[in-house]
Amino acid sequence: MINQHTCQALAIHCIDFRFQRFLNDYLEGRFAGSYDRVAVAGGVKNLPLEQCEVSVRLHSPKTIVLIQHEDCGAYGGSKQFADLEAEKAFQTQELQKAAKVLQEKFPGCAVEGYVMGLLGDLTSVL
Repeated sequence: MINQHTCQALAIHCIDFRFQRFLNDYLEGRFAGSYDRVAVAGGVKNLPLEQCEVSVRLHSPKTIVLIQHEDCGAYGGSKQFADLEAEKAFQTQELQKAAKVLQEKFPGCAVEGYVMGLLGDLTSVL
């Protein structure tokens, strides 16, 4: 049976309400509604692999988009880091670990990683 319900991407990000408008704008602008979303506290902190498996099996996304953000409470917030650069470096490492797991599990999907600032600015780190 051919899967008639495919999407362009799977987006994984944090539940933090402060970023939802920015995330909506970015994802809609880039994928025009053709994406699955998984929101969990901390984004990739506790990578939701079961949810990813469902998306890949049912909707065959070509890209998995991982978005971490500044001042994430699941990691203790910005106060846990010496400065913004240290926080971005830490979130980049978190994204790299998650990307490695996802690339091994879903080799047919490209994996992208971003860190979002408090004003909605995205920095590509993968």
